[in-house]
Amino acid sequence: MSTNTPRKRVLITGCSSGFGLLTAVEAAKAGYDVIATMRNMKKADYLEKALNQAGVTAVIEHLDVTDKAQIAQIAKKHSPVDVLVNNAGMSILGSFLDITDEEMSRVFETNYFGVVAMTRAMVPGMIKAGSGLVINVTSLAGRIGHPFNATYSATKHALVGFCRSIRVELEPFNVHVVSVEPGYHKTEILRANVNITENFYNPDSPMLQYNRGFLRLMRDVIIPHAGEAQHVVRTILRVMQKSHPRPHYLVGRDAHFAIAARWLGLIGLAEKEVRHKLEVAARRETRRAEGKRKRRRGADKES
Repeated sequence: MSTNTPRKRVLITGCSSGFGLLTAVEAAKAGYDVIATMRNMKKADYLEKALNQAGVTAVIEHLDVTDKAQIAQIAKKHSPVDVLVNNAGMSILGSFLDITDEEMSRVFETNYFGVVAMTRAMVPGMIKAGSGLVINVTSLAGRIGHPFNATYSATKHALVGFCRSIRVELEPFNVHVVSVEPGYHKTEILRANVNITENFYNPDSPMLQYNRGFLRLMRDVIIPHAGEAQHVVRTILRVMQKSHPRPHYLVGRDAHFAIAARWLGLIGLAEKEVRHKLEVAARRETRRAEGKRKRRRGADKES
């Protein structure tokens, strides 16, 4: 970024880990003035350490995107910004039969309504300034679906539809709206931050063995083959630097493969392969659980 031009300002949500943290660091390195927000300020040390290691700085703010009062405060303090990156999100794994209404509401409040609220708060400043860019980090799950994570997928479908709709509304004001749609990538949402439904291990659920099987599939197959988070971050940075970005950016080999399969009418075969792997993983987990119960009963008898 030229030293003769004003530094552009970018506000990023969900910066405690993953895409948000990395984007905040890379944007600062690229010469942007970065406002990095996060819900859990106890994790601010991770971002501060990464910024220090890169030799850059950012303004770190507390923000829960489900809290409209906090959003209003952030907008009052920092609007207008040149770029808004709506990255904050969450996932709760488990069958749609087992997830509770409260859990579904929590995912929608964060992944969809939080994005809408942030965008409504920050876009008026962009309109007044005569330009702006909104980047919404959606997901491949918002294009094809995500078994045992149906609520997450539903929020991302809604978000993709939101992006497509407001993009047309905001074009007359020179405000661009972009959906960045990653497949599986190695972030904390797949590892340390993974959440499961409170009924995930309900013995009365017909989905118990499949819940366990999908979790095993995630750990043994999906995560080891997931892409590196930096691929997504590089895409976000490229979008930030384009004067006329495309509406959608798929990221990851799995994402491109899945969309190609859908367009070629092969999605049924891909789903069949997923079901087969799930059945294998479910049977393996069922045997593992039965083995644990037998060993426990044996230990009880001995005692």
